[in-house]
Amino acid sequence: MPTYDFRCRRCGQEFSRFTTIEGRKTVTCPNCASPEVQQLLTGFLFTRSNGGNGSGSCSRTSCRGCSGC
Repeated sequence: MPTYDFRCRRCGQEFSRFTTIEGRKTVTCPNCASPEVQQLLTGFLFTRSNGGNGSGSCSRTSCRGCSGC
């Protein structure tokens, strides 16, 4: 499950939640319990788990699009 960032429209609190895509619809503010929250657009980072050089989560056999493999 990914982590999503939100901002409460009522009190302005920014917070993160580890939830499913469907779970985003039922998030409430941890500060004021308001359901009026807006999901923030954030970037994401791929990390290499096989110890190679370069960036990305692909391997030599699964990706031909990056020069790091």
